[in-house]
Amino acid sequence: MALQTAALRSLACHSCRQWALRSFIASIGGPSIAQAPPPVQQRRPFSHHISRRNEARERAQQQEDHVLNEINDIGKTAPPQEEQLETQPEPEESLETPEVPWYLQPEHQLPTREVESPMAARQRIPDLPEHSPQLLQTLLEHVSVELGMDDLSLLDLRQLDPPAALGANLFMIVGTARSEKHLHVSADRLCRWLRSEPHFLTPFADGLLGRNELKLKMRRRAKRSRLMAGVGAKSTADSELEEGIRTGWVCVNVGRVEGGELPEQKAERNRQMEGFVGFGSPSGGSRIVVQMMTEEKRGEIDLEKLWTGILKRSLREKEEANGLEKDEEVEQAASARKLLDPIPA
Repeated sequence: MALQTAALRSLACHSCRQWALRSFIASIGGPSIAQAPPPVQQRRPFSHHISRRNEARERAQQQEDHVLNEINDIGKTAPPQEEQLETQPEPEESLETPEVPWYLQPEHQLPTREVESPMAARQRIPDLPEHSPQLLQTLLEHVSVELGMDDLSLLDLRQLDPPAALGANLFMIVGTARSEKHLHVSADRLCRWLRSEPHFLTPFADGLLGRNELKLKMRRRAKRSRLMAGVGAKSTADSELEEGIRTGWVCVNVGRVEGGELPEQKAERNRQMEGFVGFGSPSGGSRIVVQMMTEEKRGEIDLEKLWTGILKRSLREKEEANGLEKDEEVEQAASARKLLDPIPA
């Protein structure tokens, strides 16, 4: 009994049992058995909580049940785990590229859709018409960027016939100031900028209160309000308009600048200059006027609607006059043809 128990204890290990089985088969005269390669170790992620001891114990029990089958199959077929590892294809990279977030996009790549903000719409510079003077683009940028005027609009009144009282070949810029103080400060700075180098123009502003003039009028109004308060009267907004403190509108006439004539106007001027001798020759170029107003005053006057209506009416009358002239020419040609044709006998 002691020998059997010692033998059983020595055969408790799985490898010992396989060694004993191989020696028994060799003593009988059976075929020699090649030793099985070590099993391929499987890698498991950290998320699995199954212990390795339980896996080794289950694997040992399965091998004990089918020891003879495993010994006969050793060397004939490869382990199924190695076949699965060899035949398993590598995962192909997905053809669909994920969307790149905005902070990883290159600087030159702009977003596909850009929604214009209300502030950018208020500060947008209008497009220039054809054959415009060189100073017009610089003036628009200065009025919008440096002076801070909003909702700029450009009116091309060169085809207006008869021309406006401000002059022929007129360009009118309309802008909105944010307050009364902003209006007068912007108009004063614009006049100083036009007088400086390299323009050297002589603009004049209607409705502009100078720096000392505004202080003087404010001082006089304060003195008058103190006197009226002693009597019991109160000052109103109409009194401010009568005193000229709150105008809400400044018209800056830039004057005549070079360029800006239409081709037909230039041809007409050249035709008039042929054979001209003396003084008072017609001058070329165009005129620019900047209309600065507060938002309330601009909505009240609506210069864009006024001048657009006048321009449309002038163009319509010109077309009608051209049509009448063509009809008269056709009638004169027909009457002359009748006079020249011989009278039938």
